[in-house]
Amino acid sequence: MRRWKDIGYAAGLAAVFVTGLFAGETAQAGEFRWVASEMMPPRWAIWQPNQVMMDDEDLKGGLTFILENPTKEEHAFAVRGMFEMTAEKSTEAVAPGEEAGMVYHLKPIRVTVPAGETRRITVSTAQFEGTRVSGPGQLFRVWCPLHKDRHLGGHIYFVGSR
Repeated sequence: MRRWKDIGYAAGLAAVFVTGLFAGETAQAGEFRWVASEMMPPRWAIWQPNQVMMDDEDLKGGLTFILENPTKEEHAFAVRGMFEMTAEKSTEAVAPGEEAGMVYHLKPIRVTVPAGETRRITVSTAQFEGTRVSGPGQLFRVWCPLHKDRHLGGHIYFVGSR
């Protein structure tokens, strides 16, 4: 009986992986797509892919995360140490003698994606610019803060310029 249960878990993980490979639209350079998938045991979930490697080439032209949630439950996507960048048109000059323009805001990445929806977020690349990474690179943890123990997390590796 246990053997069939193990085979079921393995088949579930394989199905999640294949779904992530062929999900919806494809991502362009500088865009990374994550898809929330539910798996066994019931009510467990995972953001796929769970391991992503980035380098300087991925940062050219900006960095965008596409978060797709085809499940029936709301999920959140958080990355410790990375920041979402939003822009708004300013009606006032930011500094004396300057014209009004765009104002950029940074906040830690924590995005709630309702069931059946997709979100696109712009990620700040300022912390990576000019970074020369030696050794294994920088590691960022990905997880769902809504479900914590019922959600398998992942990692983003930034290897930078060598």
